[in-house]
Amino acid sequence: MISTFKSAVVGSVLAAGLAFSGAASAGITLDTSALKSDAILQLGNVAYNVSSAAYIEFGALGNTTKLSDGQEWSETLQKYVPVPRYNMPVTKATVSIGWDLKITANSGQSSRSALQLKRGYVNVVLANFSIDFDKEIVYADVFTDGKLTKTKATIYDFDVVEPQKISFKNLVLNQSVKIGKLKLTQEAQNLLGDGLYIEEILRPQLAALDFGTISVLVTSYKRTPKANATPFTAADIPASPAP
Repeated sequence: MISTFKSAVVGSVLAAGLAFSGAASAGITLDTSALKSDAILQLGNVAYNVSSAAYIEFGALGNTTKLSDGQEWSETLQKYVPVPRYNMPVTKATVSIGWDLKITANSGQSSRSALQLKRGYVNVVLANFSIDFDKEIVYADVFTDGKLTKTKATIYDFDVVEPQKISFKNLVLNQSVKIGKLKLTQEAQNLLGDGLYIEEILRPQLAALDFGTISVLVTSYKRTPKANATPFTAADIPASPAP
């Protein structure tokens, strides 16, 4: 699955204007904050409905912006239903280049992008998302009620559901890949369960839920202004009203 994404990195390197001498590299970080590079999270219908039933609300913070709702097929209703979508600009990508110039995509990062989960007067914020394509894990910093709980916690396991594609249209480079079957890790289940005071009887449901997809699209278009790559911190979380 990961091999299909590797060729996209070539385009990212070209777009970033980098050249190589042929030496092997253990890891090269590309700054994509000035490029039109986005990761769009579309929440799964069932996961969103279960969350809503548990009085959990989602909100965008930092670089994250809420988009118009997406559409997902509901097996229960036998029709397409609206689901929330959030855009998180991709600010960095890390690649490895071998002696044979074989390129391996290692990770992508959406620094300063954050998603807030609120339940009554308590809240958990997931921020500074990163995707590890080798381990197939999505990471994020976790803040509970305005305080940092864990840096780079494991949040989702995933599969690549749409292999990477490259196209040139009007001399513009377009690269895309889609990951899905986002399942909360045990660490995320514990952090969210404790932080949002989710009842013990409801917690087993978290493990089975599919939290949707993340569609990554990188182009050689310039982003103006460039995305703010300063990491999201506790100071960026809005104050919650007193109970």
